[in-house]
Amino acid sequence: MQYDVVGVGTVVVDHLVLLAQHPVQDAKTNIISDAYQIGGPVPTAQVLLSRFGKRCAFIGSWGDDQYGLLIEQDLAAENLDLTGSRLMPGTRSGYSQIWIDEQAGTRTIACYRPERCLQPHELDLTLLQQTKAVHLDGWPEETCLHAARFARQAGALVCLDAGSLKPGMEQLIPYLNVMNCPRRFITEYLQTDDIQAAGKALLAQGPEIVTITDGTRGAWLFTEAGCIHCGALPVLSLDTTGAGDVFTGALLYGILEAWPLDRVLKCACVTASLKCERLGNRNALPTLAEIEAVLQTSAPATKTSGH
Repeated sequence: MQYDVVGVGTVVVDHLVLLAQHPVQDAKTNIISDAYQIGGPVPTAQVLLSRFGKRCAFIGSWGDDQYGLLIEQDLAAENLDLTGSRLMPGTRSGYSQIWIDEQAGTRTIACYRPERCLQPHELDLTLLQQTKAVHLDGWPEETCLHAARFARQAGALVCLDAGSLKPGMEQLIPYLNVMNCPRRFITEYLQTDDIQAAGKALLAQGPEIVTITDGTRGAWLFTEAGCIHCGALPVLSLDTTGAGDVFTGALLYGILEAWPLDRVLKCACVTASLKCERLGNRNALPTLAEIEAVLQTSAPATKTSGH
């Protein structure tokens, strides 16, 4: 195989704005610092995987506005193959503004998606034939569904970082091998707040591995063999932006390394926690050595009795 992971998804420019704390409505506050970074669930996960030594290609699009060149240069600098990606003339790139509350360690995001995304017929299917895994974010729905179907037929592992609820999930999930989602997703999609019930329900729809994250409460990994829980690290959280993206990237890394699932889940939790100690996503990504040091000293993931 030429690639370890081919990603299909949305890429945006994030404008990070660090505040002492969020102002009340219709008020003003000073900015401590700000910076631009390239974000999006799939490209962030792929940058992590690339830094961990995996061969990655990204299939996405951006506009010819002031952000398009920034996106292309950043992803290329991280050694992502962009031959399947496109610049869309006359369109705006995806953009988000992220207000980070330094005191609370939380973030609020306002964003718009790219004006035009790759359509199913524009996918470079040869890339999907030359990879061990395909990583999706579910947007745009028709393109991701087409990619998932083709990848499964080609024998690739298909992973989804669900994030928030998007149209077409019920059609996409049966084609997945691996699915990660935050707790808010199960509330929106399954109308339940019961993590154990949600894990079983999602497994029944097709995936072989389902993970559900819940911030400081840690994460759960479900398979037909049972459920594993991993607590969150007791870290001082500065910025949670991209934590789910990083979690999914580390999850994929462990699966590709054929690690035991308790180690896979622990690795994902540790990676996301370490990221939250730092501002942003690029500069905040931990190294494999940092992750390994924590894996050796922290408590292991444990089986639960609820599944």
